[in-house]
Amino acid sequence: MEDKLLTIDDVARNLKVSEATVYRLMREGELPVIRRGRKFTRIQESDLMAFVQRYRRLASVEMSP
Repeated sequence: MEDKLLTIDDVARNLKVSEATVYRLMREGELPVIRRGRKFTRIQESDLMAFVQRYRRLASVEMSP
């Protein structure tokens, strides 16, 4: 099964953040990207899910007494 490729807009809508925030996460290395040329940038759906899981775990650890 092939991993779905998402656009910057797709990721922003999924995370409910601005496209600028997605670009910042990409620049900081928090969100792996696939680049081909200057305008073709995609994020693998599995990388987005891993990003969400990583922060879900961090949030639960920070909330523990």
